Amino acid sequence: MSHPPIEVVSFDAAGTLIHLAEPVGVTYSRVATQHGNPVSPESLEKTFTLVWKRTPPPFSRSGDGNEDPDERSWWKRLVADVFKESGHQFQKAAAFESFFEDLYDTFERPGSWMADSETSDLLFRIGRRYRLVIVSNFDSRLRRILRDLNLLHHFETLFLSCEEKLSKPDPLLFKRVSETLGVIPGAILHVGDDPKCDWAGAEAAGFRYFPTGPRGRPLSELPGELSLASP
Repeated sequence: MSHPPIEVVSFDAAGTLIHLAEPVGVTYSRVATQHGNPVSPESLEKTFTLVWKRTPPPFSRSGDGNEDPDERSWWKRLVADVFKESGHQFQKAAAFESFFEDLYDTFERPGSWMADSETSDLLFRIGRRYRLVIVSNFDSRLRRILRDLNLLHHFETLFLSCEEKLSKPDPLLFKRVSETLGVIPGAILHVGDDPKCDWAGAEAAGFRYFPTGPRGRPLSELPGELSLASP
């Protein structure tokens, strides 16, 4: 069965185009220590991984009873669970509130995220022929992060879970992307590193997908893939 020619390439953000400059546990530990609650990075990294894996994405319509009003609330709940399960819960609510505000802001500051040196050139090459968008479960901080990394200008628009009130792998989010852009699903190639959110989510919505990240292919192979798929 032949595919329609690709018109749009949608990208996941964290883990695909951008990466944390240091492990999550290191950042959590440093900020917690500054707020009077010293915890080892290793303990927080291990607990964060466990909590992250079991926590449904924000606006995921999971029915788990934790329908947070916004992504900041979702993050606050996740971070609180991390410290509780690591055995280093903040004793006073006010202390946790102050810590969380500082932690949340930390992940938006310049230097907290990085992109490979080739990423901007790769986006420029692909963007000369295809429309580029972001489809991400990240929150509104992503715009500043991409701007600081000089990547934001490559994209026509961003579809963020906090604004769409939907999260990958929900097919409704991918459907919204297709309808908003006026492009049929089969003419959109989604690029991402998450087997569930990006690969399965895109496929279920009728998108084509390019698997990247540790369990996929190098992002550097994407231009070649697009060349093969082009009319």
